[in-house]
Amino acid sequence: MTAHDPGERTRSRSQRALEAVRSHVQPGSFPLLLAAALLLLVLNGLATDSLAGAMLDRFGRVIVACAGLYVLSAKRVTLWIGLLVVGLVFSLEARLWGFDPQVNRVLQDSIAAGFFLWILAVVLREVFRPATTERDAVIGALCGFVIILVVFTRIHGLIEALSPGSYHVDGPPLAERPDLTLIATFQYFSIITLTTVGFGDIVPVTAAARLATGFEAIAGQLYLAVVIATLVGRVVSRRG
Repeated sequence: MTAHDPGERTRSRSQRALEAVRSHVQPGSFPLLLAAALLLLVLNGLATDSLAGAMLDRFGRVIVACAGLYVLSAKRVTLWIGLLVVGLVFSLEARLWGFDPQVNRVLQDSIAAGFFLWILAVVLREVFRPATTERDAVIGALCGFVIILVVFTRIHGLIEALSPGSYHVDGPPLAERPDLTLIATFQYFSIITLTTVGFGDIVPVTAAARLATGFEAIAGQLYLAVVIATLVGRVVSRRG
């Protein structure tokens, strides 16, 4: 018998484990992403400018990042690119690069927004795939709605970082507020904009801020109309 190299056995075991994970990365993995995204929304909304609040917020971001990477892990290339992007975002949050705070904020929000847009594209691809079951399509559609909310939260933060004072609020200017408070504020603004509630307590005042706010309101309405029509049509065609 031929002796096997321990390194070869280790690599083979790792490859089998990775293949097993990939075999389960189907639309059914979206419940994890949905639960993680909802948890992050809650933690962001309740976050306070304290050590405990920062730890809880970081925990929520790590969970969402892991859930997003799980969705991307169907292919090795996308998994490694996703790991690189997530690592870059967390290194920026930890301020390991020594950038100016404004530059750091711009990079962090732009990269995070791009990462979530990538996740959104993967989710919607499965939602509109004819072979996807009704249950998985509904969960994926809910994931997509929450991800749109997260993306615009980052976009609003990016606009404010590029041009401080783009949004008017009562109290201290947003540029003077801690990061946790800033994220919670823009998440709230994104929620009331995407759902077209618009209480008026946060007002976009620059052209870029108004454009982003308008696009978010339109995206919320179009998303619901298109996705609901798709899901209803799918149910009717399968039961007809």
